[in-house]
Amino acid sequence: MKDFCGNELPVAPPYGANTVADLFESAGTLTAQGSLTPEPHPIYGAGRHDLLGIAGRIEKAGGKPHTYRSVCVVMVDGMGESLLRTYGSYAPFLKNATSLGPLHSAVPSTTVASLTSLGTSSPPGYHAMAGYELKNPETGQVMNQLSGWDKTVDPHLWQPHPTVFERYEKHLDVATVSLSKYAGTGLSEAGLRGGRFVHAQGYAARTTLAASLLSSRKPSLVYLYWGELDQAGHKYGAHSQQWLEQLEELNLALKNLAKRLPPHVLLLVTADHGMVDVEPTNRYDYSQDPALLENIELTAGEPRMVQLHLKDTSAAAKEATMQRWADAWGEQAWIIDTEEAFNGGYFGAHITETARARIGEVLVAAREQVALYDMRHYKPHALNMVGQHGSLTAEETQVPLLMLPTG
Repeated sequence: MKDFCGNELPVAPPYGANTVADLFESAGTLTAQGSLTPEPHPIYGAGRHDLLGIAGRIEKAGGKPHTYRSVCVVMVDGMGESLLRTYGSYAPFLKNATSLGPLHSAVPSTTVASLTSLGTSSPPGYHAMAGYELKNPETGQVMNQLSGWDKTVDPHLWQPHPTVFERYEKHLDVATVSLSKYAGTGLSEAGLRGGRFVHAQGYAARTTLAASLLSSRKPSLVYLYWGELDQAGHKYGAHSQQWLEQLEELNLALKNLAKRLPPHVLLLVTADHGMVDVEPTNRYDYSQDPALLENIELTAGEPRMVQLHLKDTSAAAKEATMQRWADAWGEQAWIIDTEEAFNGGYFGAHITETARARIGEVLVAAREQVALYDMRHYKPHALNMVGQHGSLTAEETQVPLLMLPTG
């Protein structure tokens, strides 16, 4: 598939086969020695749960997939496959772990989309939480789904589909281990609800609690979230000393966790997206360009995957808008007709009317290391962000899937 300028696009995520959306559901099938009969998958129906073929991947790696009582999925925010390969010497335990991947993130390659895909086992075109910011069709305003959730919006209605947590908690002890500040947030309630929320602040506390849950006699499915690496990357860059220090801390913590777990626990590590560093001179405020704002009702998405909502959505008006953006940014970004992205599978094979109403008619996806801001609705400090993600590049979309040794 090509964009408006004729540039080849990266291939669409293989939803239902090798993406972050497929992991938690697949991991759940291995709990209780694979003896569970889960409810039908909301998209793929009965009998289709191990979407990754994770049992076969483990067997190919020399493991015994149906010997696990419990499973833990560690989600390391921002740990891209290429970053782990580049800096593996700082994380020798992770570097030497068995790879079952890599996986593809959701589109856009951002926390909201990928974590909701993981939690619901569905692509963004189905769960309709496709970005950091989205248009709320009910209000006609841009809604921040991560750090500025509209308190008038019920997250259970915003994302009404059942989560993996909700479907599996009927059979297992399902738990989330994370920082207390994430309990009850809009994102957590929309895409990761269900089971117990067990909060712990420090590295040692999180791994200790996870080890305790997983050592129980009752089969367990545990989700352990790790956000410090992403935070360091945003603030200092994914090649900074601060980021490397967080990678070392993560490596040590997961090594200690693995040592404490019995052999009947499967310990998997993945990420929601990767990250690229954007220099200050490559962070642009396009809201100062009247030509680019012509026919724009509002903008949403993220600086590396801008969503343009148009006032006039006719074919001629859309083409003219895309041409103006192509003239300005076509050499550094993919200019994409969203309808073509829908047809091409970038948001999955099932596009709901809700998703269509929330996602802009045109996508501007950075392919060079640039970030595009509409500073009319960003705070000034947003321009200080170094590490960024959201677009279609391999650095942002390819994430690891590791199996760590236990016992």
